[in-house]
Amino acid sequence: MIHPAAQGKAVLPTAFLPAERAPMDDVRRQHEKLAALPFVREFLDAMPNMAVVLNADRQIVLSNKAFAEYLAAGGQQHEVSEQRQSAFDNVLHSVLGHRTGEALGCVHSLETDGGCGTTPFCRECGAANVLLNSQQWHHLDVQECRLICGESGVREMALDFRVWAQPIEIHGENFTIFSLMDISHEKRREALEHIFFHDVLNTAGGVKGLADLVSKARLPEAAMREAAGMMSDSADQLIEEISAQRALSAAESGDLKLAPADVPSIDLIDRVVRVFHSYGVSRGKDIHVHDGVQDFRFVTDPVLLRRVLVNLVKNALEAERVGGVVTINAQADATSVTFTVHNQRAIPAKVQLQIFQRSFSTKGTGRGLGTYSVKLLTERYLNGRAWFISSEDEGTTFSVRCPRDVTRA
Repeated sequence: MIHPAAQGKAVLPTAFLPAERAPMDDVRRQHEKLAALPFVREFLDAMPNMAVVLNADRQIVLSNKAFAEYLAAGGQQHEVSEQRQSAFDNVLHSVLGHRTGEALGCVHSLETDGGCGTTPFCRECGAANVLLNSQQWHHLDVQECRLICGESGVREMALDFRVWAQPIEIHGENFTIFSLMDISHEKRREALEHIFFHDVLNTAGGVKGLADLVSKARLPEAAMREAAGMMSDSADQLIEEISAQRALSAAESGDLKLAPADVPSIDLIDRVVRVFHSYGVSRGKDIHVHDGVQDFRFVTDPVLLRRVLVNLVKNALEAERVGGVVTINAQADATSVTFTVHNQRAIPAKVQLQIFQRSFSTKGTGRGLGTYSVKLLTERYLNGRAWFISSEDEGTTFSVRCPRDVTRA
C-alpha cells in the first residue's frame, strides 16, 4: 500500500508506514495556516494531555504547551508558567516537521533513513497503529504505546502512553490530532499490584501451608527436615521477590546504589540454580550448567547480577515445555564477563520486536517486568549490555556482558 501523501514522490524503503515526508517549506506553510485559525492554539493549549497536529505524512505541524513542557522537562509533565513560554516555543519550533517518535526520542526512530514508523519494531507500536487506523478508517482510535526513549544503554527510559488519533480536514488538507497521556506510573502500579496480590500472596500461602503441615501432622523426622527446608526456600523466594521489586523501583528513580564485591562465577551460578529448587515453573524441566563454563573471579554487584540471571532463567523455564532444558554458561576475557541463558524454543517474531519493553508481556495484564528489568539493571547500573538471539533451529539465548571490574568501567 502507498500512502496517499506519497503519490508523486520517490518511494523510500519502509518496514511499515510510508517513509516519505513533506518538504519543510510545506510544513511551515501548514503550521502558519493552522496557527492563524481562530482559537486553534487556545484549544490545543487548553487540552490537559499532550497534543500535536500531524500532516498527512505524520509530521508535527502544531503542538500544545503540555507537549512542550513534557519535552523540556525530559519526560516529566508540569504546569507551564508564562516566564517559561518562550523556552517552550523554542522546543516546539525544534520539533516542527519531526514525527512524534522522533520528538520523544524513541530509540528506533534513528534506525532507518525513513525514521519514525518505518522500522519492523513500528509494526507493534501503538502510536504507529493508532495513526494508521485513524487515517484508514477516518475515525477516532485509541491504543496504548510503549516506547524506549533516549540514547542507547545507560540513558534509556521506558515509557507507556495512552494515545488518541482523530483525523480532520482543514481547507482541503488532511491532518490528524494526536494526543498522548503518560501512563507509565499507572502501568508500574498495575505490575506492582499484580506481583504482590498474585505472586507474593501465592508464595506466602505456600509458606503458611507448610507451616500448618509441620505443626499439625505427625511426620517422620526426615519428612520434617524436608518440609522445613521447603519452608526456608519459599521464605527466601518471598524475600527475593519483594527485594527485587524494591530494587527495580529504586533503579527507575535513579536511587539504586551499587555494592561491588569480588564474585566467583561458579558460586554465582550455583546460587541462581538453587533459587529454582522449589519454584513451580521448574517442575518437569531441567537446569544445566554448560560443560564449558569457566570458573573465574570478577568485581560486580552480585545481588543485581543474580537478579538479572534469575529473571532470565525464569523466563527461559516458562518458555520451555515439560522435559525441556535450560542451560546457563559463563565466559570471561581480560576485560569483560558474559553470562548466557539458553532454552530450546524460539521466540515468535512478533514477540521479539517487543522484548525489553517495560509493560510488554506474554503472560497477561500486569506482567512484563522481567526482560525490562534485565536491560535496566545490566545497562544502567552494571555498565554492561543485554541482548538475545532466537531462531527455530538454535532456540533462544539471552546474553549479558559486563565489565570484569564494574568499579573501573
